[in-house]
Amino acid sequence: MNLKKTIAIVAVMALAMGAFAQGGGQGRGGFRMMGGQMGRMSSTQLLQRDDVKDELKLTDDQKSKLADLNTKARDKMREVFQNSGFQPGTPPSEDQQKKMAEAMTKVGEDINKEVNTILTADQQKRLKELLVQRSGNGIANNPDFQKDLGITDDQKAKIADLNKKMADANRQIFQKMQDGEIDRSQIRELMDKNTKALNDEIGKLLTDDQKKKIADMGGKPFTFKENTGN
Repeated sequence: MNLKKTIAIVAVMALAMGAFAQGGGQGRGGFRMMGGQMGRMSSTQLLQRDDVKDELKLTDDQKSKLADLNTKARDKMREVFQNSGFQPGTPPSEDQQKKMAEAMTKVGEDINKEVNTILTADQQKRLKELLVQRSGNGIANNPDFQKDLGITDDQKAKIADLNKKMADANRQIFQKMQDGEIDRSQIRELMDKNTKALNDEIGKLLTDDQKKKIADMGGKPFTFKENTGN
């Protein structure tokens, strides 16, 4: 397996398994290649979408700066990968995944701070609303929103358990790829199914009041265009 392919695999794995401590417009975050804790959407991921860019009315200058920042994020992620001790052709160990997650979380925090210097306050607010809408009940998996939603310690523990189960499920996907049972092109679809299952299970843990808060936090309804990604 060459370095480019390995980086791509680890990047996708990061998206599903580890390091995207995501935030709203003002929380922690990271670009697409820097994954998040199980199934968590990132506000900065949303900035890759053309329909979101249009909704936020980004200027050409802002788009250019965000594109440069995206390149910087990929370079930072590549550094994390290169310093992780990961061996091509071998799935990362749990310890390596944890270290990559911690390192990419830090990168995500730094990148998101720069994102907020590019966006206006109104754009950050709307981006946060779009993040809630796109995440649905899964937003309760985001620490930046748990306090406002009144997520209890018991709910947090159950969500953490669901995250662990999803991590195990995603590891199995990568093992199947290593064993030749599935093609790399199938990974994203399978992980998306795991993410949906996770968010459905999280929804079962929420009270009606918490679900209403999520709906209110989403602001004005927005229709995401299909086949735009994220």
